[in-house]
Amino acid sequence: MLEIVKHKHFFKRKEIWFGDRPFDVDGVDEVVFRSCKENIQLDGFQTEVFTTMVIDLNNDVEYIWQNMDFSMQKAIKRAIREGITVRLNEDHENFYRLNCLFRQQKGEAITVADVEFMKKYGPLFTAYFENRLLAGQFYLEDAENIRGLASASLRLQADEDIAGLVGRANRLLYWEAIKYAKQKGIKVFDMGGYYTGEKKDEQKEGINQFKKKFGGQIVTHYIHQKYYSVWYSLMKKIYVYFKRIKS
Repeated sequence: MLEIVKHKHFFKRKEIWFGDRPFDVDGVDEVVFRSCKENIQLDGFQTEVFTTMVIDLNNDVEYIWQNMDFSMQKAIKRAIREGITVRLNEDHENFYRLNCLFRQQKGEAITVADVEFMKKYGPLFTAYFENRLLAGQFYLEDAENIRGLASASLRLQADEDIAGLVGRANRLLYWEAIKYAKQKGIKVFDMGGYYTGEKKDEQKEGINQFKKKFGGQIVTHYIHQKYYSVWYSLMKKIYVYFKRIKS
């Protein structure tokens, strides 16, 4: 499991990732279990279903590669031929700025992990062409799991030629992250979500099709959440309410 403690004003919040089941935690105002494997109902906990795509890293690297779609293999090989390079844990500040801009261009709230958070809790992969940052992916990990948490690229601000490089760079980043996790003995590669909503969403469904090409399987995880502080719960409800009005 991976435990992350966050402080906001006078409140303390704990996130626990990759556990089997939820449990009560002392000394916090809120606890959230993410990527939880079991749907256990406990007093005071709210449960949300979360669907994602995972790759079984118990298989060897050659099997994982052969199980990928041919178009994905082709793009990764081309990225390498073109000279796109991937760095590990080297450029947190530039990736943070890129991620903020990327989310802003998509009209999303800029609540990405900050530099110190990324340095503390997981690996960062960044892709370059001629020393220009094209794309990056940040992951959370424990001894047996790795999960995509934040990704960004130049996709929304690139011309046609650069857009092709960016797309291939993203594919190469996933492959390098898979190999990294395999070398560390990690068992599960979680691509960070798979859209199963009833409302048609072409963008999210397109991302689903992209992830499918890596040969993973769709699985169901659970998010379990419990408030121990009435004041903290009220503060969050007010925040969400005004955020919806603003959007």
